[in-house]
Amino acid sequence: MLSQPYFQSSLKYSLIAASIALAACGGGGGESATPTPTPDPVGETDSSALLIPVKTQEQLLQSFRQGFDQIIQPGADIVSGDVMATAPVAEASDGTGANSRSFTTTYTLEKSVDEHDAVKYDGSHLFIAPSRSMDCCFIVDDIILEDEMMIANETIMLPEDSVMDSDHSIRILVTDPEQAEATQVGSIALDSNRSVEGLYIDDSQLVSINSSGWWGLYGDAFISPRTWQEQSTGLAVYDISDIANPTLDWQIDIEGGFISSRKKDHIVYLVARHTPTAEGLHYYPSDDEMAAENAATLDALSIEDILPKISINGSESRLLEATDCSIANSAHSNSPSAAYTPTMTLLIAIDLGSSSEQQPAVSQAICYMEPSSGIYVSENAIYLTQADYNNSATKTFIHKYALGDNKISYSGSGVVDGSISGSSSDFRINEYADHLRLVTTKNTGDSADIFDHQLVVLKQSATAAELNVVATLPNDQRPDKIGKPNEDLYGVRFLGDTAYLVTFERTDPLYVVDLSSATDPRIAGELSVPGFSDFLHPVNSQLLLGLGQDENRAVKLELFNVASIDSPYSLGTVTLAPEASWSHSEARYNHHAFTYQAISESTDRFSIPLLLGLYSETEGYMEEDRLYLFEIDSKDTPALSSIIEVGHISATSQWWNSLQRSVFDGDAVYFVNGSSVWSALWSNPTEQNGPH
Repeated sequence: MLSQPYFQSSLKYSLIAASIALAACGGGGGESATPTPTPDPVGETDSSALLIPVKTQEQLLQSFRQGFDQIIQPGADIVSGDVMATAPVAEASDGTGANSRSFTTTYTLEKSVDEHDAVKYDGSHLFIAPSRSMDCCFIVDDIILEDEMMIANETIMLPEDSVMDSDHSIRILVTDPEQAEATQVGSIALDSNRSVEGLYIDDSQLVSINSSGWWGLYGDAFISPRTWQEQSTGLAVYDISDIANPTLDWQIDIEGGFISSRKKDHIVYLVARHTPTAEGLHYYPSDDEMAAENAATLDALSIEDILPKISINGSESRLLEATDCSIANSAHSNSPSAAYTPTMTLLIAIDLGSSSEQQPAVSQAICYMEPSSGIYVSENAIYLTQADYNNSATKTFIHKYALGDNKISYSGSGVVDGSISGSSSDFRINEYADHLRLVTTKNTGDSADIFDHQLVVLKQSATAAELNVVATLPNDQRPDKIGKPNEDLYGVRFLGDTAYLVTFERTDPLYVVDLSSATDPRIAGELSVPGFSDFLHPVNSQLLLGLGQDENRAVKLELFNVASIDSPYSLGTVTLAPEASWSHSEARYNHHAFTYQAISESTDRFSIPLLLGLYSETEGYMEEDRLYLFEIDSKDTPALSSIIEVGHISATSQWWNSLQRSVFDGDAVYFVNGSSVWSALWSNPTEQNGPH
C-alpha cells in the first residue's frame, strides 16, 4: 500500500498533467499559433470608443454570426485565448469591513465593496456554505502549488468528528463570544446540482450566489466559447429574521456562466459570460457541406435565440434587449483580435432593497460582445478586463463603467501590454486619485529572462471614451526592470501613492515604487531577502506585513519597515510550524483566508490558517490543520515593531477540503475548517472548543 505522502505527490502530478491537458484543450495561457482574422466591421464604426453601442437587433445578430463563423470553418481552432483574474486593491484596510465593530468580517480589497465568500459573520451568527471541494470530486487551487495538490473521492473515510453536511446545506450557528462557543441553530438545504460561489449578508437577508458550472471560479481558465454554453448563475435571497427558520424569498436564475460578483450598499453586481447554443452547429466541420450547414444554422438565428433569459421565482423573461449591448469597434486601432466572438459578457445590478419583503429588482443589465473574466470595483466605477493572446504580443483590455445615480454607464476602454495573472492577480489593479494603476506580465520567450513586468498608469480622457496610458515603468528615462532575470511576480500591494512589488526566483526582492507623480513613477527602494512574500498587507503607512515561503519552502511571515521608501528593511521573520515536514496556507493566495483586526494604536491581531504534515517515530505520518494567532506590537513605533506568536488552534485535518476561514469577536476566535468550527479565547488558545 502506498503511503499518504506518496499518494498525494502522485495525485499532484496527475492533476497538474490534467490541468495542462485541459488548458491545451481550452486554450488557456498560450499564444495562438494562428491568430484569428478580424472580420469586416459590423455597423457604425465612426466612434472613437473601443466599444460602440448596438443600434438594432440585426446588428447584434450579425455580430454573433460572425463570431461563430470564426470557429466553425473547416480546420478552425475553436479556442481563442482569454485569461484573467478578479479584482483588486485599495487603501490600507484592517479587513474588518466595519472598523467600529469588535468583530471581523470578510477581508476585502476595498472598504466600501463587499466580496462573496463561503463564510459570513454578522456579529451573532456564522453562515457557512459548503465549499466547492465538497460539491464535486477534486480540489484544484487557481495557483498550482507544488506540494499541496490533493484529491477527494467517494472512497475517502471522513473523521468521526467531521460535521460536513451530507445534505449539501448552508450551516447557521449562533455564537457566544464570552465563552468562545458556537451552536448550530438552523440550516438551509441547497440543490445538489448547484455550486455555491459565496454568500452576502444584507440586513435581515442572506444572499447565496450559486452556479451550474462545475469548475466555478476556475472557469476563467477555460476559454472556448462552447465551454460557457448552457450555464446559469443564480442568486437566492433568504429571509433570516427568524434565524432558526430561514425562508427562501427570491430565486433568481440568469443564463450565463458565473465569473465574479461584488456588493456595494444594497446592490449586488454580477458578472457572467454567455454563449448562446446554436442547435445543429458542427464545431469541427470536416468539409464544405458541413460549413454550408453551419451557415444556414446561423442565418436562422433569431434575437430570441441569443438574448439571455432571467427567471425570478420561476417567471422567465428577457434579461436585456439588443440595444443594452455594445460590440467591439473593429475600426479602432486597438480593436481586440478576437473581435466578434459569440461570447457575451453580462454585467447585472440587482437591488436587494432594505427588507426581504421587497422583491429584488434588476436595476440594470448591460452587455458587450467580448469575453471577460475579471472584475474590479472601486468606490465609483466597475472595471471589466480581458486578456487577448491572439496577437504576437499579449494585451489586456480594460472596460470602465461609472457608478452614479443608481446607473451603470460606459466610460471608456484602454489597452495595455501583458496580462494580469498569477498569485498576485487580485491585487494588480487599483484606482487612486482619478488614476488606474495596474501591473502586467509578458512572457518574452527568452529563456535567459522569460518575464517582463510592467507598471502602467491610466487616466480617463476628458473628451473621449478612452483610458489613456499616462505612464509606464520601466521606461526610457527609468529603464531599471522590475525583477531580476527570470524572476516572476508574486506579491503586489498598492497603498495610496506607493506600490509594493515582490519578485522571486532565488531571493525575494521587495520593490517600493513611488507613485506620488502619476506621470513619473519610479523605483524608490529595493530590499533582497531569502524566500518570498506572495501576500502583502499594509499595517500602516510605515509597516508592511508579508506572507510567503522561506528558503526551505516553509510558510513564513516577515515584517518590513517601509517608513523610508528609499531604504526599506526587514524587522524579522517568523516561520510557521518549523517542525513540519511540509506546510501550506490558503491565505497565501486567497485573501479571504486572512483575518486582521486593529486592536489599539499600538497593537493589531491577525491569523493564518495552516495545513501541515508531521512525522514522528512513535506516531508516524499525520496531518493537522491549524490556525496560528499573531500580534503586531509597537506599530506606532515602527523601528521597534515585531510579530508575536500567541499560539494556535488545532483542528482535525480535512485535507480534501480547501476552505479555511477565521473570525474574531472580542476575545473569541472561530476557526472554520471545512464546515466544522473550532474556537478558543485569544487569551488562552490552548483551551479550545469543537468541533461545532
